[in-house]
Amino acid sequence: MKTVFSGIQPTGKVHLGNLLGAINNWVHLSNEENKNYFCVVDLHSLTTHPDPSLMQENINETIKVLISSGINQKNSNIYIQSNVPEHVQLSWILSNFCQIGELQRMTQFKEKVDQLGSHAGILTYPVLMAADILIHKANEVPVGDDQTQHLELTRNIVERFNNSYGEIFPLPERTTGKVGARLMSLRHPDNKMSKSKDDLNGTIYFDDSKDEIIKKFKSSVTDSENEIKFDNETKKGISNLIDVYSTLHELTHADVENKFKNSSYSEFKIEVGESVVSYLEPIKERYDSLSEGDVATLIKDNLDDVKNSAKKTMDEVSAVVGV
Repeated sequence: MKTVFSGIQPTGKVHLGNLLGAINNWVHLSNEENKNYFCVVDLHSLTTHPDPSLMQENINETIKVLISSGINQKNSNIYIQSNVPEHVQLSWILSNFCQIGELQRMTQFKEKVDQLGSHAGILTYPVLMAADILIHKANEVPVGDDQTQHLELTRNIVERFNNSYGEIFPLPERTTGKVGARLMSLRHPDNKMSKSKDDLNGTIYFDDSKDEIIKKFKSSVTDSENEIKFDNETKKGISNLIDVYSTLHELTHADVENKFKNSSYSEFKIEVGESVVSYLEPIKERYDSLSEGDVATLIKDNLDDVKNSAKKTMDEVSAVVGV
C-alpha cells in the first residue's frame, strides 16, 4: 500500500483552481488502495502574515470543502499541520541536510521575496514541506508543476540523510494520477487562479452563485480571434477555458476543440460556466449541510492516527541522529 501526502494552505476561500488542480486528484487517490494524509498546512500560511482573526475560520472552511469534495475518509486522514508538532521537529533536523544556496535558487523563493519580503520563513519553506512529506514516510506526492522543484529538493534531502543514517526515508515520487488543469486567472491568463482579493473577477470561488460564475466567465479575457483552439503560447485565455471544460468532462483538448469548432467564444464561455456551476453545486450542498461540530469531530477522530504515525517516524529519526 502506498502512502500519499499532500497539503493545502488555509489562506482564503478555496477556488476552482484548488479543486480541479489538486483536490480532485485527492478524491481519486482516496478511492485507490492508498494510505492518504491530506493536511491543512496552516504553518506554511504564516509566511504571508495572514490576519490571525480569520485563521481558524479559513482552516475550518478549507476542511469543510475537503470533506464536501468527496474524499473517501475510510483510508484518508484530513488534519491540521500545527496540531502535529513533529512536522516542525523534523523540519529542523532536515534543515541540516540542505544547502542555503539550494533554497535561494528555488523559483518560488525568488517570486515570494518580491511579493512578501526576504524573511527566513520564505527561505526555509521548502524544508518544512520536505518534513510534511517525510513525517509519514510518503511514497507519493500529488503536486503541480510549480511544486516539482520542492519535491526534487525533498528527494535530495532524503538521499543525504539516508547516506548518513541508513534507509530511513523512502524516496518520494511525484504522482500524476488524474491531475486536473493548472488553472489560470480568467482576467489575467498569464497568472494562476488565486485566492488573492486582488483578482476577485478572475477567480471562481467554491461558493460563488450561479450568476456570479456565469458573469465571470462571460467577462473572461480571450483574444481577438474566434477559433476555439488550444494554444498556450498565443491563445492563453481560451486555452485556460478549454482546460476547465476538458477537466470537468474528462475530454482531451482535441475533443473540446472538435465539439465547439462551430461555436463562438461567447457561446463557449457560457458552456464552460454552466459546467462549472453543475460541478460546484453538489459540493456547495454538502458544504452547507456540515456543521462546525462535524469538522471538530473529524479532526479529533483523525488526530490519534496522524500523531501515532508522526511519532513513530520522529522516534526513529531521533534514535539514529542521537537526540
